[in-house]
Order: sequence, then structure tokens, then C-alpha cells
Amino acid sequence: MSDGLVKEWLQLKGWKELYITQKLAVEAGLLESEDNFVIIAPTASGKTGVAELAMLKALHSGQHIVYLVPLKALISEKEKNFAGFSKMYKIAGAGTPLKDWISAHIVITTFELFYRTMLTAPDIVKNFRLAIVDEFHILYDKLRGFNLEKVLTILKDSGMRIVCLSATFEDKKEIGEWLEANVVEVPQAARKIQIKPDIIDLAECVDKNCELCKILKTKSQSPYLAFCTTKDSTRTRALEMAKLLEKDDNLEKKLLEAFEKMLKRTQFTSMEQDLLDCLCRGTAFYHSGLHSKLRDFVKRLYVNRFIDYLFATTGLAYGVNLPAKTVILCDLSFYNPNVAGSRDYIPTYMYIQMAGRAGRPGYETEGYSYVVAKNVAEREYWAPKIMKNKIERAISRIGHDEYFRKAILELIYSGRNTDDKIRQFFEKTFYNFQSKKIQKPFISFDLFEAIKGHIVYLNKQGLIVPMGVAGYQLTDFGKVVVGFLFWTFSNYEIEPFVELKKLLDREGEVSPSFDVLYALSTLFGGARLSKIRRKTSPKIEEFYENIGVTEFGHPEYSAYAVLYGWMENKDEYEIESEFKVHSSQLPQIAYELYKLLEVYESLGKKMNYKINPKFKEFRERVREGVTAEELPFVKLKQIGRETARELSKYARTVLMGPSWKFKGPLLEVLKQLHRKVGDEGFLKVHIQYVPNVGEIKAKRILDFVKKSQEKL
Repeated sequence: MSDGLVKEWLQLKGWKELYITQKLAVEAGLLESEDNFVIIAPTASGKTGVAELAMLKALHSGQHIVYLVPLKALISEKEKNFAGFSKMYKIAGAGTPLKDWISAHIVITTFELFYRTMLTAPDIVKNFRLAIVDEFHILYDKLRGFNLEKVLTILKDSGMRIVCLSATFEDKKEIGEWLEANVVEVPQAARKIQIKPDIIDLAECVDKNCELCKILKTKSQSPYLAFCTTKDSTRTRALEMAKLLEKDDNLEKKLLEAFEKMLKRTQFTSMEQDLLDCLCRGTAFYHSGLHSKLRDFVKRLYVNRFIDYLFATTGLAYGVNLPAKTVILCDLSFYNPNVAGSRDYIPTYMYIQMAGRAGRPGYETEGYSYVVAKNVAEREYWAPKIMKNKIERAISRIGHDEYFRKAILELIYSGRNTDDKIRQFFEKTFYNFQSKKIQKPFISFDLFEAIKGHIVYLNKQGLIVPMGVAGYQLTDFGKVVVGFLFWTFSNYEIEPFVELKKLLDREGEVSPSFDVLYALSTLFGGARLSKIRRKTSPKIEEFYENIGVTEFGHPEYSAYAVLYGWMENKDEYEIESEFKVHSSQLPQIAYELYKLLEVYESLGKKMNYKINPKFKEFRERVREGVTAEELPFVKLKQIGRETARELSKYARTVLMGPSWKFKGPLLEVLKQLHRKVGDEGFLKVHIQYVPNVGEIKAKRILDFVKKSQEKL
């Protein structure tokens, strides 16, 4: 059987023989058994081929398959990889409705979405018999490892066959025992292009960034992918690199046009202008604070070899295919947000994942990786440690209080709400597997006691109530919190929601106020803008001093900039200049605030508090970034905040000026204009004199104004 499957797969790929990774997996029984497998092999050594062989076997048996990835961005990439299968089998990928999973032979989705579906809609996935888990090393990660452990636990519980793929993993015996899997380990020597590692020693240098950039230019091993641990350092280093490179004036003109088209404006924030200046010189920076369109643009330029030096935060190391000739780990440590003044060192597994981007077959013929030692300690201890590739032991993350409690809430939410069902789930976790093996004097591990302690906490916080033999039930408060966390996959802790409920209790109603925005910015780190370092806004600080706030940071600046900048439809350039925040983040931060305001409103409804009639408008303004009178217009197709801004500006400066003398809010002014000049005149005025309004948009605005008049 295995010979026939191998031959069929090779024909499908157009290959003559298997890679060593695939040979070892087949020899270990991949195609002759239904055993679980863990494949640990270097990047670009054929792990995906192992998955495809297992998938082909399952498809021949009429089984359905789920292919799990950590990021949405990887779904489309895997769809391209499986193009050969799509000719014969139905593949569900990005954007496929859950109901269509039932008929799909292969579903490609994220860890979180599949876990939620297995808990809340098990009938949709009941026919799935094989799960491929890509980027399995995510189990190490402090944030994402929690979600991967949950999905692996529920896969074990379902009896589905599991095949895990990773470039790095320590304690193979332990992970094999937990998953009851055969472990296939492929040596680094099997990699087609061997990566040549080295250290860049900057311990004695004064201007380390400048010296690093000079060294990279001298080595001439582009394209470079340089990983940094902060957003600011990606930008600083890219700008330093740009100083050493010549500007392409012809390219600048094309890039300027591309930026204006993407952002729909002609003025850029300082961050956007810096990126534009860097790109003109073949370098760039990449981090989550950039506008999403610019992030995608930078990735496309890099893949197509228009960028020689890309400085990125470490999040880009996860799975996204950005092949390089050379990978640089610029920072060996990063600040620990949980311990003031403390630093953690980059784990070795993460460095190996980063380095694996270098020398990818099909893109390069050589591969290099460097770690940058910026002081004596890094040079003498940490750099050699990373260079030796000594990987840390993977530790379960569910044991963390917050993660444990969230998992309990999710189980109760999905109907696994009795002590027995909750315990049965946790018994299969990596956490329980590891905890039982740890022997401590006079202390024995008791899973039930651990669960019981968290149940008491959740009850005390008003999230659940015990129902006797019927188990536990979510309170209205619990339903809102779990619903938000479970359906948005947000990584917020539970405590901020408890504090938000206390705020609602104090206010006694759901109101559209600055206090709510300030509370959300203070409580939820993902809902605040970053303040520009070492720059202050006297206006903002005077405002807070007047209300008794004496310390100013990200939450204070963010809440003020959102209310008095974004919601007043000031452009990003003006907001950054006036309020000293990184305004490129505004669209994503505004959407996060919008979702949290929905939570706030849902809490108010569940608790029977009065909902201020203006709250819905307030929430919509947060999302759209417009004034109250502009809001109806941005709901029209293709009328964004930029067009609404120009429309308002024209109404204020011209239509309400001495020539026309119209009065009232924006819609009323436009009604007066229409009554004065009719359809043809209305269109002519807008098309000729209002920027960002062409014939199509002008007709939409006219139709809206006429319908508004008809309602009267």
C-alpha cells in the first residue's frame, strides 16, 4: 500500500524521489498504521510532504482532514501548497463558512477556530479523522502555546489521528508519550542548504546600530531579514541602514503614488514617511504599529526582492514565508512586562525558527544566520548558548491561572459543565501529564483540587454559579465575557472585564463618555495607541491635570487622541503632530475599542441598565473615525472618512460661507444645496470642487440626500 501511495504522490508533485524526512516517516510506519506522529525536521527539509502523504492515505480511505496553522495569513499559503489536491478534492480555506466544512475533504484553519468548533459545533467536524498540526513548536510560546495545547487535548479526546510538524522541539520522548505518537527526528545535516551561523560582536562599540548596519552592508549577503524585539528598534535600525544606501529618485515617485493610493491621503505620519524614505533606499521596517496595508505592501516588496534589508519584530518569525539569504537576530533579550526592570532572553527554539528563514531552497543557494552580542554577557554566555542550538524544555501553559480559568469557562460555555467533564478534559492536557511526573517532597499533585480552586475564583468574580448535580452555569456577566473572548480569540485576561463591570455599576448606565474610552484604554493594552517617546502634548497633560490625573502615559494619550482627534475626523498626520501618538495604529485600535464598547453595552443590557440613546452613534464613530454629522455618509459604499472629511470641509468653507450662506449640520447644508441647484448642479459641484469625490461617489451622496428629503 505504501509504495503505491508514494508513487502516486511523487507523480502529483512531479518529483523523482522522497526527501530524507519523508523517507524516515514512511519507514516509521506513517502509511502503514493509524498511529500519531511527531515530525521534527529542519526548515525546508520536506515536513509538508510528510503531511501530504498522510493526507493522501486518509483521502483514499474516505476520511476528512483538518490542517491546523497558528495564523490566518498561513491559510492561503497552504491552499497554494495543496493545489494538486484541489483538482480531485474539495478544500475549505480562508473565508469558507463553517457549514461548508461538512462537505470539504480538507479544511485549512487556525488552532483557535477549530478548537472552538469542536467544542460548540461538534457535528460539523465529526467526520474528520486526521489532523495535521503545523508549527508545532508554538507549544513553547507563552501566549499561543495555551491555544495549541487546548486543541491537541480535544483532538486526543476525539480519537482523531494527529500528525505534528515542527523544525524544533526538545524532550521528544516526553511529547511522544503525551500524544502517544511515533517521533521522527531528522538531523540538521538533512537540510539541503546548510545555514552558516556566526556572531556579530558589538560589545565594544559605542554606536551599535550604526556599526551593525556597516557590517551588514560590507558582508553583502542580502536579502537580509533582521529580527528586533521592539517596534522602535525596527524603525531606528532601518533608518540607520538607509543612511548608508543610495536613494532611487525614480522609485520614490512610484512609491509615493502607491502610498497615496493605499492610504487615500497625501500627508503621511512620521512613521509612514520614514518607511517611504527607507523603501527608496532598499530597506524597510515591519511591525504591528504600521497600517495593515503598508505591512502587506512591505511583505510583497520583500518577497519580490525590492528590499535588501528588512528589520522586523519577532512575530514575523511565525510561519509566514519570507525567505532570506541572511537572518540576523539583533536582540538577544527583551523587557519582561511582568517584572519591572527585568529582561528575558530570546529562547533558543525561537532563534532556530528565525534562522530557518535563511537559505530556503528555490530562493537562495546559500544561507547565513547571525546573533548580535551587544555586551560582554551576551558575547560570553548567551550568544554561544544560542549558537549551540540547545533547546529549552517545553512547559505547559495551561497551568497559568488565567489560562486555566479561561479553559474552564470555555468548557462550561460549550456544555461540558460538570465536575467530571471538566476534569476529563484536563486529565488529557500536557499540563496534567507533566504535573503528575513532578515529584515534590510532602506534596502530591491533585488535579481536582487545582480545578476546584479556579472554580471558587470564577464563582467569586460572578462569572459562574454552581447548579448542584447539573454542574455550573455561566452568569450573564460570564456569558458576555466568554462570548467575547471565545469568538474574537482575544488574549485579554479576565480581571479587566471585572473592573469594567465595576465601572458600569458605578455609572449606573451605558453612556457615551470620555470616561469609558479612558477606562478601556487603561484596562486593555490591546486597545491603546503608543505614545511617541520623549514627546509631550501640553494640551493633553493640562486636560488630565484639570481632572486630577498627574501621571501621563499610553492610556491617557490614547483616549484623548481617539476622542478629540480620530472621532473628530482629523487625519493621521494631524493627530500624530498634535497629540504625539503613533497614529498609524488608529484603524486597528479603533476597531478594538469598538468591539470592547459592544462588550460594555452587552453588559449593560444583561444587567438592565439604561442605554443612552447616543451610545450606538458614539460606538459607530469610534469605529469609523468621524463626527456625528459625517457618520451617515461613511455608511454609504466607498465613502470613507477621508471623503467625509473633504465633504465637511467644503460645506464649512464654501457652502456655509458668504456666497451660499447655508446653515445647519452637514446633511441639512447638502439638502439646501440640492434644493437650490437641482440634481445636475449638485453633481457638478461635488465632482469639480470636492477632493476624493468622483462621479460615482457624487451620485451616491445625491441619492442619500434625496432619500433624506423624501422621508420628511
